[in-house]
Amino acid sequence: MKDTMQGSISHNSLYFRRFLNWFFISFAGGRNRPPIMQTRDVFPQGLAFERRFDEVQREIDLLLQKRKLTRYQDIDPARAAEVSQDWRLYYAYFLWKENESARADLPVTLEIVKNIPHAINVTVAVLEPGVELAAHEGPYAGVLRYHLGIRVPKENPPSIRVLDQHYTWKAGESIVIDDVYNHEVFNKSDDVRVILMVDFMRPMNPVAHVVNRLCLRMKNKWGRHMIEKAMAQ
Repeated sequence: MKDTMQGSISHNSLYFRRFLNWFFISFAGGRNRPPIMQTRDVFPQGLAFERRFDEVQREIDLLLQKRKLTRYQDIDPARAAEVSQDWRLYYAYFLWKENESARADLPVTLEIVKNIPHAINVTVAVLEPGVELAAHEGPYAGVLRYHLGIRVPKENPPSIRVLDQHYTWKAGESIVIDDVYNHEVFNKSDDVRVILMVDFMRPMNPVAHVVNRLCLRMKNKWGRHMIEKAMAQ
């Protein structure tokens, strides 16, 4: 299939995105906003994944048995050059677009997310042994990111730094990060780290929320494109 999308979803409209980030952050506590948050405080709907963790974990395990996930380098080369070429991703849901393969691959995960209106992306993210994500900042301040540990090595478990706070993943446990802050990920273990990531609309006042939703809907054309790029093998 010919690639008709130009540039990178993370890099296009740079100056407009900088203005939006300033606007959203000003309504989210500015520099006083927390880097790492408890799921129950900011995304209680996400606890549905934990309540059904055994089912979610089982279907992600099966997904990884039958598919080798695509390297980030082959999905978004410009962004991968800043973060990691070898990060491996599977998009079950992107900008409210459903990955049709996820209906068979991740039916429980898809069922849960489709009942959370403010959830916009759902990604299975794999870091193989020794693969790390370089220090970087998220491109868009209109979202926060939920992490749920799916498979985490017990010896020397991988961890993340967000600004000046650190978190070590645990299977079945979740956190929410503000990825617009500088952050990096370390996997110095001898095994893979698998997490489920859910991007959801940042809680803000009604005016900022409407602006955010409009801006995300303007990006909607990227949904199918990013899913297809991640499925190309």
